[in-house]
Amino acid sequence: MPYARFCTGGTYRLVNKVHDEQGIEKVITPMAMPLSPPALVDDAMRAVFMRLLADDPMSLIRAAAVCRGWRAILSDPGFARGYRALHGAPPMLGFLHNEYRRGNRFVSTSTFRRPASHDHRDCHVLDSRHGLTLLYAPGYHAPFDVCDLVTDNWREIDDDPKCHDIMHWPGDDPDDYYNGSIHCNATVFCAIDRCDHLDCHGGPFLVALVGSADEGSITLATVYSSETRQWSDMISVQTPGLQIDTGGRTAVVGNNKVYVPNYEGDSVVEYSIREQQLSVIKAPEILDQGYLDLLGVEDGMLLFASVRKPRLYLWSMEAGPRGAAAWARRRVVELEPLLPPRALLDMSSSDVWTVGFAEGVRVIFLRTPAGLYAVELNSGRANKMGEFSIEKVMPYTRFCIGHGAGCRAPMKPHTQLLVVR
Repeated sequence: MPYARFCTGGTYRLVNKVHDEQGIEKVITPMAMPLSPPALVDDAMRAVFMRLLADDPMSLIRAAAVCRGWRAILSDPGFARGYRALHGAPPMLGFLHNEYRRGNRFVSTSTFRRPASHDHRDCHVLDSRHGLTLLYAPGYHAPFDVCDLVTDNWREIDDDPKCHDIMHWPGDDPDDYYNGSIHCNATVFCAIDRCDHLDCHGGPFLVALVGSADEGSITLATVYSSETRQWSDMISVQTPGLQIDTGGRTAVVGNNKVYVPNYEGDSVVEYSIREQQLSVIKAPEILDQGYLDLLGVEDGMLLFASVRKPRLYLWSMEAGPRGAAAWARRRVVELEPLLPPRALLDMSSSDVWTVGFAEGVRVIFLRTPAGLYAVELNSGRANKMGEFSIEKVMPYTRFCIGHGAGCRAPMKPHTQLLVVR
């Protein structure tokens, strides 16, 4: 049927023009259309913007620079909420490491960039989680810093004399303090109960320290709260022969359970924040696979990995009371189709290691003789990150719709840079 558009008071209506048996034209007006063409266009552009890749924040920055209308769409809090809900897990913008003493600590895996002036080369990176990064700056009155890499917001954390027993050992060379050497493992994480971690990077957080004393016969722990700005009382447990792996990957379940590996790899220490309790969970030694390396958390359970070339084995662990645990093999990943032959030259050696895991996006980092590779469990692809020889990769995951400190592009003078809140 032929349709015509009539504009009445700035609102367009669709009308149906028909003729009766005598040839007299009649106009049938359907239900009024409440949206004007600009609103229809805005809805269409909003749908397009929603589907731009979350790990390409520069695309949204460029869109915001086009015109005021697009900038208004992208600055709408409703757009930010819908964008996060549609994409789910926060994207990986890059990763941090400590491999080069005076080099940039951040490596971008997306269009997100950090200015050279914010490269943290004088700090030791301890952890990165929930859009926050924990840095150790020895020699300062506030040696710990928690930083949001996108907004460049910093929070200094004073240490406490009670922390010294866990941070340093008697007889340590003071020069080691300035090299970022502390004898404990540390992690930062969101303090909000039942949080989905899509939009909590500006909220309260906790910092947990777990370390060894008296040559490993005692394990100590304490936690810092950003709300109280205080460290908790130190707790301890007798752990003969157990040495905390100060460079190992930590894991957090909820905002209550922190897991730190043993240096020997045969156990993990569970730190219950609310109960202020420490316990040791033994890891099984799998035949022909050696001990399992702690990767992180998936589906509320701890994820472990072992590499026996040419395969990567993934295991899950659900912790129970008093050190009990249930273990299950979760997946086997064939590495030969993913990695070049040079990475798997000697089938009997252990020169392929898991060095990092990006929770949510499910990316495992492997250190190989051919360089550093990121294995995407969802897609089954592997990407070479570079000729790095990094022992610990700390992925940085966070939603970002740009910020002057992070995403740089030619901008119009009136353009406002936006960060998903």
